[in-house]
Amino acid sequence: MKAEKLEDWLQIIALFGVVGSLIFVGLQMKQDREIALSEIWQARTAVLIENTSATASNEILLSAFTKSSSGRIAEITPVEEEAARWFVWGTMYMWENSHYQYSLGFMPDEHWMRVRGGIKTELQHPIRGPLMREISTRMRPSFKAVVEEIDNELTAEKN
Repeated sequence: MKAEKLEDWLQIIALFGVVGSLIFVGLQMKQDREIALSEIWQARTAVLIENTSATASNEILLSAFTKSSSGRIAEITPVEEEAARWFVWGTMYMWENSHYQYSLGFMPDEHWMRVRGGIKTELQHPIRGPLMREISTRMRPSFKAVVEEIDNELTAEKN
């Protein structure tokens, strides 16, 4: 009888060992996910800072944006328009990446809503909005659908 009881206790101890190991593995996976998410966030921030710095130091682009913001769109030169086009391309790729990260669950809802708000604001810009609509046709279908959805919201708000 004693040998059977000892065997039962050893099985219980082994069971607790397996459960403990699974808990440890789960905690490790959670930590690894959090580290990966923080690295994604850091990379996203670095890209945004780089983009902002490049924009702020680009006199041609600033001239185009200043003219468009002050209602002098007719004064924008072809070179300024091309600079704006490249700026919008870069921004659209950042937003498309954000949408992709969001769709995979690597971006919290509140951050995606801020990105979506930025898209909505930019679609209303007299220069960047039309460029965004044009460029979005060449993006992933799911992101193109987001741009169209936001554009439809803007149309509905105007009516």
